[in-house]
Amino acid sequence: MRNEHKTYPDAVQNYTNAFLASFGVIVFMILFAIWAVWGLLVAGLLSALADRLMMVDFRRRSDS
Repeated sequence: MRNEHKTYPDAVQNYTNAFLASFGVIVFMILFAIWAVWGLLVAGLLSALADRLMMVDFRRRSDS
């Protein structure tokens, strides 16, 4: 009587390198997005501050 039932499954392919490469790309994209959002916020705040400073009249003299 032959035992055709396998005890262990066949070996699977090693996708470690593919996973690490795609994970590195995803981490890079996430960090780049955080950097871009941070840059946009800082640029927006600095431009709003510059706009307010342009409207201030520093030549005003008091009459007293």
